[in-house]
Amino acid sequence: MDEYREEEILEAKPLDLREYWRVLLKRKWTVAAFAVLLFAIVTIYSFVARPSYTARGTLLIEKEPNILTFEEVFRIETLMDDYYQTQFKLLQSWSLADNIIEKMKLQENPKFAGKRGAEKTPGGAVDEAGVRSKLVEKFLGKLAVKPIRQTRLVEVQWKDNDPKFAAEVVNALFDSFIDMNVQLKYETTEQATEFLTKQIASLQGEIEEKQREMQKYGAEKNIIALSGTETTIIEKLGALNKALTEAQIDRLRKEAYYNEIKNAAADNIPDAMTNPLIQMLREDYARMSREYSKKAETFKPDYPEMQRLKTELESAKRLLENETNNLIKTAYSDYQAAFKRERSMSGAYNTQKQEAIQLNSNSIPYNSLKIEIENRKSLLESLIKRESETGVAARLQGLRTSNVRIVDRARPPLRPSSPRKKLNMLLALMMGLFGGVGLAFLFEYLDNSVKNHEDVEKTAGVATLGIVPAFSQNGFSRGYGYGRGGLKVKIKSRNNGKNGTEVAVAAAKAAGPEVKSIELIAHLSPRSNLAESYRTIRTSLLLSSADKKPKAIVVTSALPEEGKSATLSNLAVTLAQAGNTVLVVDSDFRKPTQHKIFKIRNIDGLTNYLTSEMELKALIKETGIPKLYLINVGPVPPNPAELLGSEKMRNLIESLKRWFDFILFDSPPVLTVSDAMVLGPKIDGMILVVWGGKTAKDALKQAKEKFDMLKVKCLGVVINNLSIQEHDYHYMYNYYHYYGEGKGGDKIT
Repeated sequence: MDEYREEEILEAKPLDLREYWRVLLKRKWTVAAFAVLLFAIVTIYSFVARPSYTARGTLLIEKEPNILTFEEVFRIETLMDDYYQTQFKLLQSWSLADNIIEKMKLQENPKFAGKRGAEKTPGGAVDEAGVRSKLVEKFLGKLAVKPIRQTRLVEVQWKDNDPKFAAEVVNALFDSFIDMNVQLKYETTEQATEFLTKQIASLQGEIEEKQREMQKYGAEKNIIALSGTETTIIEKLGALNKALTEAQIDRLRKEAYYNEIKNAAADNIPDAMTNPLIQMLREDYARMSREYSKKAETFKPDYPEMQRLKTELESAKRLLENETNNLIKTAYSDYQAAFKRERSMSGAYNTQKQEAIQLNSNSIPYNSLKIEIENRKSLLESLIKRESETGVAARLQGLRTSNVRIVDRARPPLRPSSPRKKLNMLLALMMGLFGGVGLAFLFEYLDNSVKNHEDVEKTAGVATLGIVPAFSQNGFSRGYGYGRGGLKVKIKSRNNGKNGTEVAVAAAKAAGPEVKSIELIAHLSPRSNLAESYRTIRTSLLLSSADKKPKAIVVTSALPEEGKSATLSNLAVTLAQAGNTVLVVDSDFRKPTQHKIFKIRNIDGLTNYLTSEMELKALIKETGIPKLYLINVGPVPPNPAELLGSEKMRNLIESLKRWFDFILFDSPPVLTVSDAMVLGPKIDGMILVVWGGKTAKDALKQAKEKFDMLKVKCLGVVINNLSIQEHDYHYMYNYYHYYGEGKGGDKIT
């Protein structure tokens, strides 16, 4: 249930910028310390560090002119970006740096090499390679190459403490780079020329050998004008293929027609419908059939005329059948002729096909040799053309042409490039502030203590009765101290045979109140902000239970030293000031405190009552504050929990409830001993006191879990000793200061 409540509160809470502002105010010294420290370190470095100067110059690097390289020989093109990236890397190459060091004798220049001199190996010999390597690394460490976007320009920078020396190095770098570029270019051209000469001679020999091989093969296979012969054979093969296809189509058509009519009736033969002879025979047969049928109505079948008609009718039928059979025979003859023609064309086609295959087999090696010779001739022409171009390029070597030109030579810089004091200080201040803010929020995140009422609600799920600000004797100057008026109080104790106290009150001096502790601040300085805090706790307590006002209340804490005894004493004072009869019971047998607060001797106390037949009236003592009484502990018993859990203690509480409006029990911390839990079932509720900014949330949560486990009602939590400057609660004390100290000096209850 508590976890669900905590998740609900977390989800419902919106982004609160004031909470961030509160964290910054609370951790302002952390932010300031980090920012000032970083600012001081950077400022000292900026003023102490030796200034450096950066000399700058600009080069123009054009794309390579049409001079042969190995890549061009094999027709391998590279991207322009790759070319320029290569040039940039050459500017930062080890060999170029070593060349400049040698050219300018930088290894002997103390401005560059310093006074260390050559290093020696363990054997005593000079490690020249190691020294040279370190010099080159130092040179390249000072060098920067920065291409200018969308142009072919590149800016070269070199940094040194001497501005004139830095400019000389950049200019020397330009000259050496141009020389290296020219040298590399013409070295490549010479190598390419030598390579081309060898390749041309080799190709010429290979072409002559392939031509002789092709001629010999043509003579062996009797191949003459191979291309014309190939064309004739292929054309003939195509014509035969076309004729064979037509013959196959004709045979299939006639075969289908024959199969259709060979078993069909005379009326279902397509050609019979268009044959005039068959149509005439059909008409005669139909006419005679009608005539025979008509006369059969009059004459008998054996009548001579009927016999004649019957003979003619049968003769016409035979003629019609004969003509129909002739159509079928004709179709069969056509089918056989088409079949023979197809077979003939298939044979001719297969013969021509074999001839074409044989010719193609002979032409493959021949054509391969021919194509190979043509390719080598084409390559030879290309190499000869390139050789001519490289010859021209070689003759240009004396002109020292280069695609790299100097646009701006380096000049000695007038201002140092580093340290940039103003920029460094500004960046240090900004980084210090941002870093300090981050550190403040980190500390706040790692701080697991209870700091406000929201922490109490999230952790324990109970309400906060009130907040008591941190006590300070110089509270006037901090804005959360006591009021300007007040009392100087001196409490004397006397023993005239009876235990008791007398309180002597003198008029306040002009110097203000003399309060050295917080235990009775609500009585000693009732107009102070602290007293108002306890009155707020009193009001919250009275309103915490709407149905029944709690009378017997235990005031405890999660851990020791959290201010529960001071909270109880001041809460008791405020309840008495409101006209209630209040009894303070010091039930902290482990470390009794209330008798010290009220200046009463610790004799005849609660221990004596619970272990003997002491009268109840002798147990209750006056404190000197109206309507406020005290039961002190007395001797410290060996078994506190057993005494508090006894039936006599229960009866005592019931009796006291009838006499007093409120009974406040001072009990030990709940996480260290079980005394408060023993009293739990006998009282109306508990008040838990936590130290603001000190008590861990886990401790508060464990204390609340103990209450829930024993079903003890928690009336609320009091946050004690909270720094109002750090936790954004000062506004309510300014409010009280304005309204609580009126000119009339009314009594505050």
